[in-house]
Amino acid sequence: MRNSLNYIILLLFTYILISCSENNVGNLPSVEERVSVAVSNLESELTAPSDGWKLEYQPTNESGVFFMLLQFEEDNLVTIKSDLADNDGEFFDHEIPWRVDNALGLELILETYGLFHYLFEQDGATFGAEFEFVYQGKDGDNLVFRSKSDVSSFSPSIILEPASPNDENLFARDIAINLNEFATISPKALESPTPKQQIILENANVSVYWSLDPAKRIVQSSVAAIGTGFDQPDFDGVILNHSSGYQLQNGSMILLEPLQFVLNNTLYTINAIAFSDFSNTGPSLCKFSADDGPKYEGQVAGIGSISMIASLFDLEGTAFQPIPEFPYSVNSFFIFDETGASLSDEGNIIAEKFPDAVAFLFYYEFESDIQPSNAVGFILDDGNGNSDIYLREFLPTSTVGNKITVTLTNNFYHSGTPTPGDDANLTEITDLLFEGEEVYASDFPVEGLTVFKLFNPCNQYEIFLVQ
Repeated sequence: MRNSLNYIILLLFTYILISCSENNVGNLPSVEERVSVAVSNLESELTAPSDGWKLEYQPTNESGVFFMLLQFEEDNLVTIKSDLADNDGEFFDHEIPWRVDNALGLELILETYGLFHYLFEQDGATFGAEFEFVYQGKDGDNLVFRSKSDVSSFSPSIILEPASPNDENLFARDIAINLNEFATISPKALESPTPKQQIILENANVSVYWSLDPAKRIVQSSVAAIGTGFDQPDFDGVILNHSSGYQLQNGSMILLEPLQFVLNNTLYTINAIAFSDFSNTGPSLCKFSADDGPKYEGQVAGIGSISMIASLFDLEGTAFQPIPEFPYSVNSFFIFDETGASLSDEGNIIAEKFPDAVAFLFYYEFESDIQPSNAVGFILDDGNGNSDIYLREFLPTSTVGNKITVTLTNNFYHSGTPTPGDDANLTEITDLLFEGEEVYASDFPVEGLTVFKLFNPCNQYEIFLVQ
């Protein structure tokens, strides 16, 4: 009897528990309702701060930092202020739609083209920037997100901090504008321009050579050397192989990874450059032009005064050296004017003067009993299996750093029979390609090939050459 009573009590207790659970489940809101509440809560969080949000946006661990202020409005428009000077300052202050969605979790989506989309497109959309962000939660008063396309633990967090009225004073837009001036004379055919600078440490008589990518906020330092020019006889330096993101703030360019090197038993450290005066009084990269290049002056803590001027020094380009065995060459299509148009395109000078040109040649100390040692010209093919080499000689030269002086003569070489006007046509083309006589070699990475670019700073023409 006792066992039967215990059994009945157990059944009643189980029934009560089941009934209570079913009632509780029935009282829970639906999934759709819970998602709607979560979306609404995040929207309220985003629109709450009266001064909006402050963001130091670092798309990847390797890139630099872009400073922004974002003001989300209840009409689903967000005003974005930034320090990116690209597109003539289009992204300094712009407004685009936004929304909160739920897919991989709560997501903040910036819907139409703006700063984040522009950064997303860099390097053929492989840079690492994003315009859709997955919400991670709150950290005090901050809202934490991650890139939707990279939610690994190695991707930088996107942290929105409540802004204050004085945060606009942190912008350094004038520096962003001035740094972009250095990109005006830089190789650009088939690649994004990455302007190069020489930073002269005035008190130490030391120069640092680096390249700067303003769209990604990255500097890559290649060499530090004694003196103020790589073409000086006493050029003596150390290879740096240093890369760092940077940010612009409070009148300074701040390196995320400080640059340190030892030269002549002295340790130099560059954490930041506090810029002061900008002018167009720097040396011209074309020797026949007036000194009208960009020049920035400033200070480095512990080092003193610096000057930043434009440069075309390229460490990899110093490998462009004489080849006795064969000439450098390239398909004649790969010669470009300052707009990036091929000179072999219809209506351009090679197509007009030598429509049968199939290749461009650069002889650099070529050993031959018949052909000149130093010359430039074309291989012409009539389409019937007949080809001729037409060359114009230049004076013996050498690569100084990565600069090559090409002083053309009026001596010509023809492997076949020249037609009237050939010499004049070759003269006109080569005078244009080597206007100013000095070209600068740089490396152009191509898997399985050694490819150089020759850049003419006087007219910004570019020639690709395969070794």
